[in-house]
Amino acid sequence: MIKNNNQDTKILLSRAQDNAEMALKKGEPCFMPFLSDFEQAFVTRYAAYSRDDEKLLFFGGYKESDYKCAGFFPRYLFYDEEYDPYADFPVCTVLAEGSGFRRLIHRDFLGAIMSLGIKREMIGDIVVAEDGFSAYIFCLKKAADYLVDNFKAAANDKISCRLYANEDITIPEKKYEVINATVSSPRLDAVLCACINVSREEAGKMILSGLVSADHIVAEDKSKICGEGSVISVRGYGKFVINKIGDRNRRDRLRISIYRYV
Repeated sequence: MIKNNNQDTKILLSRAQDNAEMALKKGEPCFMPFLSDFEQAFVTRYAAYSRDDEKLLFFGGYKESDYKCAGFFPRYLFYDEEYDPYADFPVCTVLAEGSGFRRLIHRDFLGAIMSLGIKREMIGDIVVAEDGFSAYIFCLKKAADYLVDNFKAAANDKISCRLYANEDITIPEKKYEVINATVSSPRLDAVLCACINVSREEAGKMILSGLVSADHIVAEDKSKICGEGSVISVRGYGKFVINKIGDRNRRDRLRISIYRYV
């Protein structure tokens, strides 16, 4: 997680500003490499650019991707109703297929790719197929050819890669477990208690220690009010989404349904 006052964030926003200025200067879209959901939220909230003249979009290769590239587009491009900005993003899909003799997990693919010396920002989501024998790797165009030529093994299994273009991609549905609970209020600290089963005091300490983010921004206020669709991430515990906030029971506690991604 990143905070808006650290050096990494200052560099991130400076890069965003440079891309925004270059897009207007050249009159063509300019792109940043893959950003995490936290970084996307910071760029959206804090990047200084002319919103009257430019449009900021994110794309990671498929609709529900977590890692996405940021693109700054001059608004005149959208005067053409047939213009598809997502076709301009420098994102490719590489299909990495194992031998079929062993199942691989996300960590196997990512670890092997990082060992090739590729920067993390050049790689987006890695979506492992249901059978565990292959994975879709969303990456920058300049990384795609390198992967095809050099990504040959992962976790002692042989890997073969090819560009996957103009073909249907089957993305496995994200799996989650449902947590049904009651809370005193929709405050962040109360909801956090329901998410990870800790006391209100401990939840408050975790928030003040910077271990919790709400809607991709590191939370600093434990009294922040959460709503349906709010995304809560807790370091060491994972990601939670508030699915539904219901009515109050006889004890005046609020019924709440939470998705915990597994």
